[in-house]
Amino acid sequence: NIVVLIGGLIYLLGPLLSESMSTREKEIQTDIDDAIAKYDEATSRLAEAQKAKAQADQVIAEINASIEKDQKEFEATIQATTTATLDKQAAAAEAALKELEANADGQVETYIQSEAVKRGLRELSGLSDAQKSKFMDAAIAAL
Repeated sequence: NIVVLIGGLIYLLGPLLSESMSTREKEIQTDIDDAIAKYDEATSRLAEAQKAKAQADQVIAEINASIEKDQKEFEATIQATTTATLDKQAAAAEAALKELEANADGQVETYIQSEAVKRGLRELSGLSDAQKSKFMDAAIAAL
């Protein structure tokens, strides 16, 4: 009985089940096709993103190289400017020192001459008449 009942159910429900299974199979196949299409699109987008990243990395590398070059050029310019400035300052300081030395030498010479004249005047004023006469004779003879 049960076998006949099961057999009858399968006979009656078979076409219905096979149509339902066929519909379900088509839906699953459609879902699989959609998933494959989405996977292909995602793979394509990933490739584009990787390409864009590679291009961005290249631009960043170029910018970094340019920055490094500019830093080296700036450092060289600063070094050259600093060296030139220091050389000019050293030359100016040396010239000022020479001028100060010349002024000091002139002032010392002037002081020595002034003191010599003062001392000579003191000595001449302190001479006796005989010494003054003798000095005048020697001065006239020298001329």
